[in-house]
Amino acid sequence: MSSFPLQPDCPITDLVSQCIRARQISQVQYQKLTGMVLADGRVDENERRQVNRLFDAIQSGRVKIVD
Repeated sequence: MSSFPLQPDCPITDLVSQCIRARQISQVQYQKLTGMVLADGRVDENERRQVNRLFDAIQSGRVKIVD
C-alpha cells in the first residue's frame, strides 16, 4: 500500500478508504468519486494519490467493481 499520509477530513479519502475496507466499489460510488475529483476542474496531488490508491487496489484484486 502507499506510504503517503492520508488526509482524514477529505471526502475523497473517506470514500476511497470505505471502498478499500469493503473490498468493492459500486457504479454509484464510482460516479460520486468522479464527481468529487472533477468538481473544481483540476486534480490536486491528494486527489491523484487517492485515485491511484484505489486503482492499485483494483488492479491487485483487493477491490472488486460491482454493479
